[in-house]
Amino acid sequence: MATNIILTVCIAIFCCSILAGAKIGVNYGMQGTDLPPADQVVALMKSNNIGKMKIFQADRKALKAFANSGIDVIVGVGNNELQLISSSQDAANGWVNDNIRPFYPATNIKYIAVGNEVLTSTTFGSYLVPAMRNIQTALQNANLQNSIKVSTTHSSDVSNGYPPSNGVFKDEFKDTMKSLLQFLSDHGSPFMANIYPYFSYIGNRGSISLDYALFRSTSTVVPDNGRNYKYLFDALVDTLVSAMEALGYRNIPLIVTESGWPSAGADVATVDNARTYNNNLIRHVLSNEGTPKRPGTSIETYIFALFNENQKNAGTEQHFGLFYPNRQLVYPVNFSP
Repeated sequence: MATNIILTVCIAIFCCSILAGAKIGVNYGMQGTDLPPADQVVALMKSNNIGKMKIFQADRKALKAFANSGIDVIVGVGNNELQLISSSQDAANGWVNDNIRPFYPATNIKYIAVGNEVLTSTTFGSYLVPAMRNIQTALQNANLQNSIKVSTTHSSDVSNGYPPSNGVFKDEFKDTMKSLLQFLSDHGSPFMANIYPYFSYIGNRGSISLDYALFRSTSTVVPDNGRNYKYLFDALVDTLVSAMEALGYRNIPLIVTESGWPSAGADVATVDNARTYNNNLIRHVLSNEGTPKRPGTSIETYIFALFNENQKNAGTEQHFGLFYPNRQLVYPVNFSP
C-alpha cells in the first residue's frame, strides 16, 4: 500500500510539473523542399506560444537554432540507427556525444525517443529495448541521466480492447512491452504514444461518429464501469493506460507524441475538421480535465505537424500541417486557450 501511495504521488508530481506553464508541442518534420530555415522556425514557434517540439532524427542545424529559445525538445533516434546502437555501446556513446552533448543544456533537450513506432511499422523490434538501454548508459557516461529521459514512441495499434478498461497489449508485443515498461519504470521515463482519432474514425466509420472523433460530443458516448467517455482521444489514451496496468505498471506517465488531423486529401480531411480537431485538442490537453482514468492533469501533447510537407506520401500525409511552408496558418489556431 505504501509503495502504491508513493508511486501515485510521483506521477502526480510529474503531471503537475507539466501543468505549470503548460504549452502545446508540435512535430517539426523536414520532408519538404520549401520549408523555412530553422531560425525562422524558432521565431514562428515562439510568436505562437508553442513551447515544445519533437524532431524525428537529430538535425544539427535545428538543435543549434533552438539554443536559448526556452522551447523543450524531443530528439529522435532514427529507426535505421537502432541495429547498430543496440549492438554497440560505443555507437550509442558516439550518438550521444555527437547529437546531445554539443547542444545541451543551451538547447533544452528533455527526451530522447529511440525509434518511432518500431513495433508496429518496422522489423527492428528486437533491437528496440537494447538500443534504449545503450542510449541510457551513454547518458550516464555523460552524466546526463538525471536531465534527459529515454523512451520510444508507439502507435496506439500496440494495444486493443473495448471499452478502454479492457485495454491490453497485443500478444505479439507483450514480451517486448514487459521489458520496455520495466525500463521506463526504472528510469522515471514516460510512455510515448501517437494518438490519431482520425485514423480510428476512417477505419471504423460504422461504429465511430465524427463528433466523437472531433471532441464535439456533449454527452457520454462510451460508458465504462463508472467512467464516461465523450472523446475518442481519451478512450485511445486510456486503452494504453489500461494495457500498462494489465502488466503491473500503474503509474508510468504518458505523453502524446503525435496527434493531428489532415486538412486535405480525403473526404473527411477538410480544413474545417482539422481546425475543429486541433483547436479542441489544444484546449482539452492543456486543461486540467485529463482523461477518465487519469483525471485532473494536463496531457503533454505534440501536434502532428508544424508544416505541410511536400515530400511526404501524396494525399493526406502532405496535409497535416498547422502552417504552410511560407509560415502562414492553414486555418486559425488558438495555441493558448
